[in-house]
Amino acid sequence: MQSRSIKAIFCRNRLQLLCIVIAIILSVGLVSAILLSDDTQWTNWSLSRLGETSSNHLSAFLFNMAVFLASLLMMSISFFMKRGYVKFGQLRPAKVSGWGFALLSVCMMGVSLCPNDTMHAAHFVFSRSIVMLMVVLMFALPSSLGCLTRRERLLSFSFPAFMTIIAAQGYIMGKFWFVIVEVLLGVFAMIWLFFICRQLDLKLVDMEIL
Repeated sequence: MQSRSIKAIFCRNRLQLLCIVIAIILSVGLVSAILLSDDTQWTNWSLSRLGETSSNHLSAFLFNMAVFLASLLMMSISFFMKRGYVKFGQLRPAKVSGWGFALLSVCMMGVSLCPNDTMHAAHFVFSRSIVMLMVVLMFALPSSLGCLTRRERLLSFSFPAFMTIIAAQGYIMGKFWFVIVEVLLGVFAMIWLFFICRQLDLKLVDMEIL
């Protein structure tokens, strides 16, 4: 009975839990890489510096492994989100979320497998694509959803607006500020993702009850 109740809780909150696990993995990987980093100048570059194997050793492994594991879980979110939207007949959001988060997962995997110091061009493309994909998803997904209230829609659109402003400031200020901006962008992205995942989980539970 207990295993069934645990399974039921997981199924009803699957997307939210996956989102939380991704946030935990990335946070633990980032903090561990910072504490173990051999490079004292990484704050003047970017978080990608922590994944460079030439300037870091164990810290680079932990950083890249965390991003890689998070990418696999992001692929799971892509699958379950697409299936969830299909269940209540929203085919356009199903396509947007399915392709969008799948591409996001591939880019995250590319960042982890292509360190900036050894494969700079590939790393640059993958890392910048992550930011662009998140902004596109933040606009495209709420726009295609018919189940969001006006307040929920405005709240979702506020995230890409803030992200765009913060990213622009990071590029202008550079150096230490860029690292802070990267962290803020990551936090905003995870909050938005949790918000979208929670909305879908609740809608699916309501559909089952009805």
